[in-house]
Amino acid sequence: MIPIKPFVRHEEQCPYCGGKVHGREVLWQGIHVCVSTCCEGCGREYIEDMRVGHATYSPYRVEMPGYILTGDAKSRKWLGEPLRQSLMNPSYDLAVGMTVHQMKAFERVIIVNTIDYLYGHALLKLLNVQREYEQSPELGIIVIVQKPLEWLVPAYVAEVWTVDVPFSKARNFHPVLHHRMIEELMRFEEVYVSPAYSHPNQFDIEQFTGTPRYDEEREPEPRITFVWREDRLWSGSHHMARLVQKFPQLKRGLKPLIYHQRSKITRLFRRLRESFPDYRFTVAGLGRTGRFPAWIADERVARFDRESELRVCRVYAASRLIIGIHGSNMLLPSAHADMTIDLMPKDRWGNYAQDILFHETDHRLTAYKYRFVPMESSVTLVADMAAAQLKGADHFQMQMMEERQRQGEHSNWRGEAASGKG
Repeated sequence: MIPIKPFVRHEEQCPYCGGKVHGREVLWQGIHVCVSTCCEGCGREYIEDMRVGHATYSPYRVEMPGYILTGDAKSRKWLGEPLRQSLMNPSYDLAVGMTVHQMKAFERVIIVNTIDYLYGHALLKLLNVQREYEQSPELGIIVIVQKPLEWLVPAYVAEVWTVDVPFSKARNFHPVLHHRMIEELMRFEEVYVSPAYSHPNQFDIEQFTGTPRYDEEREPEPRITFVWREDRLWSGSHHMARLVQKFPQLKRGLKPLIYHQRSKITRLFRRLRESFPDYRFTVAGLGRTGRFPAWIADERVARFDRESELRVCRVYAASRLIIGIHGSNMLLPSAHADMTIDLMPKDRWGNYAQDILFHETDHRLTAYKYRFVPMESSVTLVADMAAAQLKGADHFQMQMMEERQRQGEHSNWRGEAASGKG
């Protein structure tokens, strides 16, 4: 965690003279937690990323007053350049505001900033709350969150600062939010900022959704669920999805592909139903286009709210297997379900596994339970893979866990022999 009050801990090196660059004041840009700095050698001034979120490994520096950006070339387009542009062109949108919910009083706090322009990024940052709570119980936790994720904030936090910033405007710099946050921080004697890692691995999803993950003993009629979305479809055309993301008005032209996806899901479930007649089959996700046969439970929604989010998490947690197109739509499903099949578009292999919340600790079980296949895979291929994955799961786990179980038995025997009870 990074101290920002009563002093800001931030020391870097000037790229011009090699002098020390010290932090002065924090700038709450939104996605970025920045700090204004000055080189003690040459006097140059900068606005720099603190090591928070994606800036833990890809920080950017903007030299003032010319707004000259330096930093990692790989993330420049989606992370660095939007930062520079936001500082050059602040947004004074009157609709932007912040609501502060105070649950517990602390004088020393740590802030977890989850603001992002992508839902998946924001959710992953939010999962850092559990680690901060467990490692620093003496500090109150403040979560800065956008409205769609407010329902996921654990009850044990001290405060929730809910910002009225939609994902589409989250890369902007909103001075009104910056000043409001500075005002709120005056209440505290000591303030730290969480690194809010972009892919944390220490979390229990039940602490966030209130829904325990899949338990075979709790589900006498397990589900096989397909996660539905209408902007990235189970088809061979990933180019269309790119166009729709860039030009939302083109979504109307996707209807034939959406109906084709519905047909493929129905055929997939029909094949699996032959092997698993006692399973329930469900489609869940965003978008209500088309209808499914009555034997397929349709849990899709036109838009998510707290009630529907909770309901669909219970569907995921009842699912032995989740199948869906790669994307943030797979985060909560994979965190709750027993196994997943992730259908990968051609242009997303570089983001491999970034949409999966792994809950297995044994690497062999992880390899078995989480499958990644090309989105171009046929219905037959996906059905055969899913059937084999389901049928072989118990035997595979027994084989892989046998050594661990036997070691426990042998330890008990040795203990009994040593005590003379054998």
